[in-house]
Amino acid sequence: MLRIATVCLVLCASVVQAQYGSAPNNYYPDRYTGSTFTGTVTQAQGDEVTLTYSNKGKTDTFTGRFEAPCSIPTRDGQPMTAADLSEGSVITAFYNRETVKTNGQKEKLNVILALSIDVWQGHAIPENKKKIYSCSKNAHLQFRAWAN
Repeated sequence: MLRIATVCLVLCASVVQAQYGSAPNNYYPDRYTGSTFTGTVTQAQGDEVTLTYSNKGKTDTFTGRFEAPCSIPTRDGQPMTAADLSEGSVITAFYNRETVKTNGQKEKLNVILALSIDVWQGHAIPENKKKIYSCSKNAHLQFRAWAN
């Protein structure tokens, strides 16, 4: 009975965590640790974006701050900021979890170093056309491989 309860607990936890993942092999800033979160943009302002993932009545929210504007040009030709993301779009954020001191208090932040757009203005981006866009101050990228 304990074994069945343990299996159920592991399976239930994995459903809630399905939006978290590991980055595909690609070029990233050297300090990137490989964490990703995929969700729907529910709020975007300034350099901060909130993504929400819902599945089978469970909801998880991710808030991250762009390290720098992304290498996606906008209509006015400027690099994309979080405020340029359309609510309802689905993106994958490539991020590091960092601890910073704010007013003498330690605070954990999700710092977005890159992103990929999965759904933009209601249109799914085909897998073969998806790109990973840098949102990092670090222009030096190196190839990183993660085991799946």
